[in-house]
Amino acid sequence: MTPEALLDLFVLSPVGMVALDDAGQVEVANPAAKRLLHPFVRGGELSPFFDVLAPWVGDLGARARAFHAPQGVVQEGLVIIASDGAGAVLSLIKRAPGRFFALVADAPRLAALEASTRSLEAQLSAIDRGVRDYALYLVDADGVMLSWSESAERVHQRPAAEAIGRSMGILEPASAGGEAHVRDLLESARRNGWSEEEGERMRRDGTPFPAATVVAALDGAESRFQVITRDLSERRRLEQLARSGSGAAMDDLTGVATRRSFYDTAGTEISRARRYQQPLTVLLVDPDQFRNLNEAHGTAFGDECLRTVAIMCRQESRNTDVIGRVGGEEFAVLLPSTELSGGLVLAERIRERMQRHVFPGDHRGVRCTVSVGVAELVGEAATVDALLGMAETAVQRAKSAGRNLVVGLDDAL
Repeated sequence: MTPEALLDLFVLSPVGMVALDDAGQVEVANPAAKRLLHPFVRGGELSPFFDVLAPWVGDLGARARAFHAPQGVVQEGLVIIASDGAGAVLSLIKRAPGRFFALVADAPRLAALEASTRSLEAQLSAIDRGVRDYALYLVDADGVMLSWSESAERVHQRPAAEAIGRSMGILEPASAGGEAHVRDLLESARRNGWSEEEGERMRRDGTPFPAATVVAALDGAESRFQVITRDLSERRRLEQLARSGSGAAMDDLTGVATRRSFYDTAGTEISRARRYQQPLTVLLVDPDQFRNLNEAHGTAFGDECLRTVAIMCRQESRNTDVIGRVGGEEFAVLLPSTELSGGLVLAERIRERMQRHVFPGDHRGVRCTVSVGVAELVGEAATVDALLGMAETAVQRAKSAGRNLVVGLDDAL
């Protein structure tokens, strides 16, 4: 799995995730994990994981190294409480020799969702009830469903009695390949620790819906897999609204959403994020010294610059993100279910690609860099204008600091 794909997976996850080795060196941690573990970490540094969290997890590192099975659950549901009262629930899974995976959940939220959660499966089930678009369930080595959560019932519109004991293949359209496809998906997860795909899934009445599915291997000899499916129906509907239909919805030059179309979609996403208490981040991408480039090299080159910025934004973004041209040369990228840290990573990828981009023909020596501002939805940013205004503040700080930079809202205050 590429770092970009792993990032997308972690950003989409409704729980905190940390991948680490047996020495506690963190390979990657998603934004939710960093947020939940922040009260326990000085200076924001998670590595070495077991040493940093030693006051709360005790000899967990030693127990992890002494866990000789190739895969399995090392620790389930360890509740840790910080001095300020913040709490988290931590579980540690061995996914391969020398490789571990930590799940981190918000203790108060778990308490509200489930009065008592004493197993990893129960924790995931409790978290699952609090999210809208995700379905979680467990399958065995043959893909037979062992558990069926409330959100799985909601997403697939199928009761537990009609799911447990049957193959997960019933959730896929016939064209997916049936049991052969299920075996391939599980084998990939068994071999790599993870497998993921985008494709259609089925509701009980036979209606297909677009979905992103992740399968994670949990333990060894008695292999089990955690399956997380995200229903992308609403996102696809909004994308289609923004990118198709009347000419007013699509910018003719760059092929991304127009300002009006982007605002309509962003307004809906802001309402959705606030209703379901989900993070939402926006990037504002502004070419550096664009007017000077336009005057020095002509409007045709200026148009090519704008098309290139749009292409880079599309190629680096997920298919669930929304891109719009919101000014003469400004582009906005809306990132649902993404915290500020995830937006900063994406912004840096876009900035770096623009810096390295070589234009063809007579303009091979010309560079078009970008300054990118990143802002996350907070209480005071209740409108599209307010959210973009925060990102614009960050952009101006980036330009004042020398251009060709990424600045997040925290840095801009």
